[in-house]
Amino acid sequence: MKHLLTLGLVGLGAACSDSTGVETPDSVALGFRVVDPPPSLVAHAVSGPVRIDEVVGSNGKLTLTAVRLVINEAELKPSDAPCAGECAEFEAPPRFLTLPLDGTPVEAFASQIPAGTYEELDFEIEDLEDDEDEPGMMEAIESVRTEILSSVPDWPRKASAMVVGTFQPTGGDAEPFRVFLDAEIEIEFELIPPLVVEADGSTSRSIIVDVRPDLWFTNTDGSVMDLRAFDYSTTGELLELEVEMEEGFTKVEIDG
Repeated sequence: MKHLLTLGLVGLGAACSDSTGVETPDSVALGFRVVDPPPSLVAHAVSGPVRIDEVVGSNGKLTLTAVRLVINEAELKPSDAPCAGECAEFEAPPRFLTLPLDGTPVEAFASQIPAGTYEELDFEIEDLEDDEDEPGMMEAIESVRTEILSSVPDWPRKASAMVVGTFQPTGGDAEPFRVFLDAEIEIEFELIPPLVVEADGSTSRSIIVDVRPDLWFTNTDGSVMDLRAFDYSTTGELLELEVEMEEGFTKVEIDG
């Protein structure tokens, strides 16, 4: 299953100057997209077209109805090439995202960044910590926490994601689940080619990250996880999926 999220960029440090010395900001967006798995990976388990909101395995099928994430931090890191003054580096505040399960990009951040060459995208998925010392960061954390609890009142403090849906075992009926994930992962992507933000501020650009939740919930033997066993209302426990989630962010594209 292929997934996309689209995030825009806000809050940035000093900029690299170009040869003219101009530091005009440019419009850049960072995004995530939910995408389908290659058909060859599910051909043994399902007939007909693959739906973007389904994870099919040898033992049954997960149908996802909601996926929500806490993006604790996102950064764009500059090229190692020398620049006048300090080099630009983007750092965005935390955000709470609902991933559309129809392949539609969702914008999380939107702003302008200074001119420069950016070679790496890093972002973290983790719970909202209370030990931040940066001015304004605690206010941003509390704002996001209020947003989360207003829509999901029982969201656990240590949860960084929530998945809602049904599991239908082979030959059985679909039954619902609502699972909170405890995942603390940092994902790093080298931007090839690098993201070049021009000094004249004339170009809008977007960075898109493909997400495949099927990799989060597919076991090595081709079966899928029965998430009913981790339903929060029954267990009161969080599911840890750090490695699986990290592997589910598969590709970065730069458009514009």
